[in-house]
Amino acid sequence: MKQSQSLKKISQIDNSVKWLPVATTILIVATLLLIFWFLRGGSFKLYASLFFSLYFLTRQVWLSVILIGIIQNLIFLPLRFISLKLSTPLKDFEEKLKQTKESDQYFLFTKKIKEGNVTILFYIFNFIVNAIAFFSAGRIFLIDFYTTKLSTKYLYNFVPYPKYPLKGTIFNFPFFSIDKTISLPWKNIAVLWFLILLLLIIPRLVWRFLKTFLSKNKEILKARIGYNKILLYIGGFTGTLFLVSLYILRHIPTVAHAITLSVDLTRPSPSMNLITAIGTFITTFHAGWKRNKEVIKKAKQAKISQKIIKQVSKDSLSNNLRNAIILGIGAYVVTSQIPSAFELSVLTFEILYILSPYTFDLILKNQASAKSASGGSTSQLSTLKTKT
Repeated sequence: MKQSQSLKKISQIDNSVKWLPVATTILIVATLLLIFWFLRGGSFKLYASLFFSLYFLTRQVWLSVILIGIIQNLIFLPLRFISLKLSTPLKDFEEKLKQTKESDQYFLFTKKIKEGNVTILFYIFNFIVNAIAFFSAGRIFLIDFYTTKLSTKYLYNFVPYPKYPLKGTIFNFPFFSIDKTISLPWKNIAVLWFLILLLLIIPRLVWRFLKTFLSKNKEILKARIGYNKILLYIGGFTGTLFLVSLYILRHIPTVAHAITLSVDLTRPSPSMNLITAIGTFITTFHAGWKRNKEVIKKAKQAKISQKIIKQVSKDSLSNNLRNAIILGIGAYVVTSQIPSAFELSVLTFEILYILSPYTFDLILKNQASAKSASGGSTSQLSTLKTKT
């Protein structure tokens, strides 16, 4: 009797049909169609058509390159809005995944997909969309369509075919040229650094002696908090800061004049290589600095020890600076072999990325600021809690 009941249950399980959730089905189908469209050259055709449509309106290659970056950011605003709305559950899932054994992470991931977890599915879709977009935007500027006519098969029928040679391939931007520098004597540099160290140490010593009398003064406490923040920020890259300041003090500009740099977008340019490298460094460091700032804020709210916060923040900033330097050097090496039009497009994306928290993201914060703020960097916060 028991055996027959067991067989009946097994039969019911085998014969049951488990349909995927609607969200899972829609996103899987959309992702597959997107990949198929990309492999068939659809994304390249879209970006090529967009570029030549902008060129038809502006008659300038350099302006069309910049406008593509701006338009892409505007079009992607809805996806970024959804990302902000789903940031908290995604960070929670990332934390849960890190706490799971490596052998079980794959099963946890596939389980969430089969359950139709909208957050995970959306981020897979969003990642593929962004990867295709940036790959396609970069690819169009890597091919030589400036002197060699682009085949009409890469453009939609309604896009006006451009007249060759293309105009506006020279990008001009203001810069400066240093004509003369002076070197500060080593003795003066040593005195200067000694004075800086005194300025950093003296307030700490004074506070130790007068802490009992000044601890209730709100203005002094506010000044001390600001002082601690300065120490926290520079603590992670003191060595690098010293080397940079040393170079500047040995090469102080005394005479300079404004110039206009002209870059041919159809070929590599050392000037553009350097600007791209600096832009990559600033973008990477800025992103890490903002992430570290959020972690410190959440750590203070969690009442984690100031000593632990300082140590983890110092390590984080140090790693962030190292990554920024490596990526900056890598960007210079890679871009030295490709046309400058690609670098201009990268530089446009970098500038928009840095300005995004103060421009585009302000549009989204009214609706998603609460969830975005609580998302933060959960893994780093966990590291802080572990060290306590």
